[in-house]
Amino acid sequence: MMRDILGLKKGGKTPVYLRIIDVLSGVYEKFGVDYPQMRNILSMKMTMDGRRESPMQAVSSNSRSGEEKNHFFSSLWVYALISVFLLFLFAYDNWVFQYTTYFSFLFLMTFSTLLANFSTILLDTKDSILIGTKPVTRKTLGAAKATHVGIYLISFTMAIGAPVILFTFYFNGILAGLLVLILSLLASLWCLGLTLIVYATILKQFDGERLKNIIAYSQISLSIFMVIGYYLVGQIFQIIDPETLLVEMNLTLGHSVLFPMWFVAPFGLLQEGWTLTYGIYTGLLIVGSVLLVILYNWSTDKIESNLQKMNASSLKINKRSVLERIAAAGLCKDPLEKAYFHFSWQLTKTEREFKTRLYPSIASALVFPIVFVFTTLTGDQTAGLEQNPVSFLYLPYFTLLLIPVLTVSIQFSTNYKGSWVFNLTPQQSKAPFMRAALKAMLVKILLPLYLIIAAVVLVFSGWGYLLQMINGFLLMSVVFYLEARRSVKSLPFSREYSASEANLGCMGTLIFFVPVFIISLIMILSQLFIPFGEWIILIIMSGLTIWWMTRGFNEKKQA
Repeated sequence: MMRDILGLKKGGKTPVYLRIIDVLSGVYEKFGVDYPQMRNILSMKMTMDGRRESPMQAVSSNSRSGEEKNHFFSSLWVYALISVFLLFLFAYDNWVFQYTTYFSFLFLMTFSTLLANFSTILLDTKDSILIGTKPVTRKTLGAAKATHVGIYLISFTMAIGAPVILFTFYFNGILAGLLVLILSLLASLWCLGLTLIVYATILKQFDGERLKNIIAYSQISLSIFMVIGYYLVGQIFQIIDPETLLVEMNLTLGHSVLFPMWFVAPFGLLQEGWTLTYGIYTGLLIVGSVLLVILYNWSTDKIESNLQKMNASSLKINKRSVLERIAAAGLCKDPLEKAYFHFSWQLTKTEREFKTRLYPSIASALVFPIVFVFTTLTGDQTAGLEQNPVSFLYLPYFTLLLIPVLTVSIQFSTNYKGSWVFNLTPQQSKAPFMRAALKAMLVKILLPLYLIIAAVVLVFSGWGYLLQMINGFLLMSVVFYLEARRSVKSLPFSREYSASEANLGCMGTLIFFVPVFIISLIMILSQLFIPFGEWIILIIMSGLTIWWMTRGFNEKKQA
């Protein structure tokens, strides 16, 4: 019964999300959407999502034949469980502090998930090709696509916000509980609306391959903006008495660019009464929401009409870079493996879906350490830092959090139908394909990111820690191999991307936090306090890396 809470099983009743959307049918029609058509398209999309094969073979073998199960909804409990840690906020009696932290976290998680996992759906051109030939308006098609993503996004938001919303009803009253519920739903719609408006603006101005690159870069920019914004929001508050948990707020009108604060202002009015700052921020929230609706209504059909520019790029021959040639020559001795290496490198260079899934995560993994360095250098810890530079050593291990997203991303491709060619090859040629794909991603994605962070660490900690930085990269290569063995159940680039599997990488990253913390702590302490610990780890990690690069996946049977 718990599994079918959204009515996704075959032969079940009308799903909850369709019943809710039926109530809003009048709103759709006012915006010029043919609601019956949109509902049919949406119902078909959700049904197909529920029929996707489970990415985990064990789940597939244990599930009943013919059962439709949307794997996205069945994994939302993980996010609700993780968000339980936000309940420490209720130890403070300052509502503005409580909900500033909550909405900042909510926007960061929702925006990151939307950009990394759902941009592929929003920018999909197949609907215009298949359905656009029928008497369906572009506005109806755009509304179906936005609602399709919106269902997942609102479900994700509610999973993250459920603990805080429930405890708000208990600690802060019914009115505050209803307010945080409504504003949480509004926050998810804001994320969707802002993303669509950004894409509409870009699609109007550019076309072809240049458009794909600009969209990828815009996702990186939005990710960086959200991370830096989260840092700036934290500077508004200062804990002045840790024993009584007394918090002082330094909110001014200059912080009005931080739109998550607009969602917090109504709680300030509710607890503290009227102030000019809270009044202005609440007004900005209302006006911003109205403008967002108007801009979305104006841009949604233009997105569908301009999406065809994505396929209008001229044929461009991709030359092999110096790094690609050197890496292939140094890491791949087998000619077949070398060919697979170049194939993986070039495919990920042109795959838009690969970029839209991975680039926001790369930006976040890069910005978090930089924000930490900036915070340390501008705070009161600079003097202590000169005496204890070891506090920087764990920063490169942030790149380990990118591994789950990367291992998920290399499984999907726009040209997944061409994978039948690899199924015709002998079994012994599939292990080189796996090794080559991992080597290509290790050098192309993980190595540059790690080098940037490691360089920052060495600048502030000293070149005496160079060996530790090398060991950290070798550890990352071994963890990458182990995670690929665990999660990659088919050949790389052989699966079609599905909305029901959109949170696989995000969920893997959240689960990865604990082991990454433990591994980095063990690595740092063992190299600092065990005699010749750095050299011992270097020998072990080098041996493991050489082993998987030469013999890895040999015994693994690929589908």
